[in-house]
Amino acid sequence: MPREIDVKALVSHIVLGNGMDKCRICMGDTTEGQVHLGDTVMTDGERPVTLSELLEIITGVEVHDEPLCPLCICITCVSSALAVQEFRIFVKNSQKIWSKALNSLNDLPEASPPVKTLCAFIKPDTLTLHTYKNYTGGDSKTVLNKIKSRITKKKRVVRTGPPCFCPDCGKNFLSPHYLGMHLSNSGQKEVCSICGQVILRGKHMIDHMTEAHGQNCILCKHCPQIFNSVLEMKKHVKSAHRDGCLTCGDCGRSFPRKASFEAHSQMHTVRTCRACGTQFTNRACYREHRSKCEPNAKPDIKSIPRNKRGNVRDPAYFVCDYCAKVYTSRPQLKNHILWIHMNVRPYQCTYCDKRFYTSARRAEHSVVHTRERNFECDICGAKLVSKMAAVYHRRRHTGEKPYECKDCGEKFLSASRRLEHAKRRHGKGERHQCSQCPANFVRNCELRKHVAKYHSAPQNYMVAVEG
Repeated sequence: MPREIDVKALVSHIVLGNGMDKCRICMGDTTEGQVHLGDTVMTDGERPVTLSELLEIITGVEVHDEPLCPLCICITCVSSALAVQEFRIFVKNSQKIWSKALNSLNDLPEASPPVKTLCAFIKPDTLTLHTYKNYTGGDSKTVLNKIKSRITKKKRVVRTGPPCFCPDCGKNFLSPHYLGMHLSNSGQKEVCSICGQVILRGKHMIDHMTEAHGQNCILCKHCPQIFNSVLEMKKHVKSAHRDGCLTCGDCGRSFPRKASFEAHSQMHTVRTCRACGTQFTNRACYREHRSKCEPNAKPDIKSIPRNKRGNVRDPAYFVCDYCAKVYTSRPQLKNHILWIHMNVRPYQCTYCDKRFYTSARRAEHSVVHTRERNFECDICGAKLVSKMAAVYHRRRHTGEKPYECKDCGEKFLSASRRLEHAKRRHGKGERHQCSQCPANFVRNCELRKHVAKYHSAPQNYMVAVEG
């Protein structure tokens, strides 16, 4: 319905110069909200469109800022103008779709045998028609899947290019495509798809593409993947870096399941060759190097039954970054770091304040308080408090000493006694240093006795009195 015009306010504005708060279009009140003629109300692609330009597009009338006219328009008139523009755009797009649909019908070839099925795929920008001749009465979903499989084409991967090789393991490849597959699990390096040069991921690859091939690429802010356009990068960020998405920060690969993501994260672990000590950040490079450096390390697969070949792996070892201790499995290395270097001891004794790495160690320690002797020697019948105590006791009967000192050849019952021997005789390993005097000791218990005897509270009190 048309709005009533306040003629008095209009005349007052012209004669006296007031009434500037009225709407430029309907002369109505603008207390509920107003928009200036120079304000941006929409965008045409990436170009901003002001309110005065929108009114000119719709009506063909130029509406500019004039000193004797109101400079703003009420919210009601602005909403009407935006609705009209949206309807104009909708009509134009509809006309384009109908024109393409009619052209597709005119271009449809005449088939000599009768066409039993005609499928139309309508998209926002085009319409495509496909015929299906061998329709035998199946459901529509079956027909649709067959047509989709026929018209859907996978993006062709360029597998041609100059021959190249991996600089880490020396393996040769026919093209950069296959070298890229070889480095797919590498968290540091990738191959240029044009020249086959192996370069560090991220900024180094962008610099290479710009300087060597004149291509401007865009780097993702969250991972080292690069893209040819901003649109591709935005799609990648929206799909790969949303909340809860499992995307590797080293190489940018995404995974649908947590188990797959955790298995992939182990691919970037640094692997060290046991024979020569060379380190690799890519598992494929490590395996290729091991096959040349130590060819007999992996057992012959042909000598193993087929049902057990899947479990055959190249033996590897894992080195602690803190103390260089070597383990044959990753869980062992993880426990070593948690227990020894991070001092994580979640199990506390119920009788004292001591804490232990595992519940088994705590159970062995609790025997000190309960004095239960559940382990019996099979030679003399003596009962001992722990399983290892029974093992060491039996070695006293048999004379077995499996731990030999590498320096002097002396043998011992346990590894702890060999370590103590190395500290006392050969000066190896760390000794327990007293914090209050230069004395140091091999065993921690010796240090505690020393502190209790020479640095206890009563003695300190006596020294203070004498001073």
